[in-house]
Amino acid sequence: MTGLFEREVGEGWIRLHPRVRERYGLESGDSRIAVGVGRMDELERHPLALPALWLGTVDDFLFPEAGTDVPFTITTEPFVDAAGNEALFLRRRFETSPPRTFVDTLRWNPARGCITDLFGRRGVVAADLQIEAAEGALALSIGTQWLRVGERYLALPEHLSTDGRLRDWYDDAMEEYRVAAEITNPLLGTVFGYEGTFENEFRSRETGTDDPPEAALDGIDLPGENA
Repeated sequence: MTGLFEREVGEGWIRLHPRVRERYGLESGDSRIAVGVGRMDELERHPLALPALWLGTVDDFLFPEAGTDVPFTITTEPFVDAAGNEALFLRRRFETSPPRTFVDTLRWNPARGCITDLFGRRGVVAADLQIEAAEGALALSIGTQWLRVGERYLALPEHLSTDGRLRDWYDDAMEEYRVAAEITNPLLGTVFGYEGTFENEFRSRETGTDDPPEAALDGIDLPGENA
C-alpha cells in the first residue's frame, strides 16, 4: 500500500526533502516504526485556554504546561484500520513536570476525500487535515472540526473551532529534523504551540510503543460527506 502521507500529498511527494520522505513514508507493511528524540525550544499556551488544556489531559490530548528546552519523544506507527485503509498512530511524550502525552490517530476518510485526525485516545475530537509539500517541508493544516457524541459527529461552532498548523522539515545545516506547530482560536490567538528539533531512528515494532488507542481499533465511523 501507499503510505498515508504520500497518498494525501500526491504528486508533491517527490518535492519533499528525501529525509522527510524517508521518515513519513512509513507503510503498514513495514516492520519498523519511526522514533524521533529531541528537545522543544519552546512550549507555549494561552492562560485563558488552561481549563480546556487541563481537560485534554484526561484523554492524552493537549496539556497546560509551558516551558523551554523540554525533552520530548515522538513515535509514529503505521497500521491498517478496520476499513482496510492505511493509518498512522502518533504518540508524543513531553518531559514537563509532570510528563505529558499527546496522541492522535490519522485515518483516510473516503467520504471526505482526505485524512481525518482523531485526537486523544478515544477520538472524541476529529478534524479534516490538509497536507502538502512546501519548500521541501511537510505542511499540515486543520480544516473542519467535530465533536463526537455517541455515534454522531457535531460540527464545532466557529468560536470554538481552532486553526491548527504544523510544519515538519529537515535542516541540512543542523543535520536534524525541525518541527513547529501552533493552534490558534479567533478569540484567543495562540492557544497552544511548540517548536523544536529532533533526530530520527527506525526501530522494530517489537520494541514498539503503546497499543494504538481505541479510536484506531474499534472501527468507529468517521465524519461523512455531510457531517
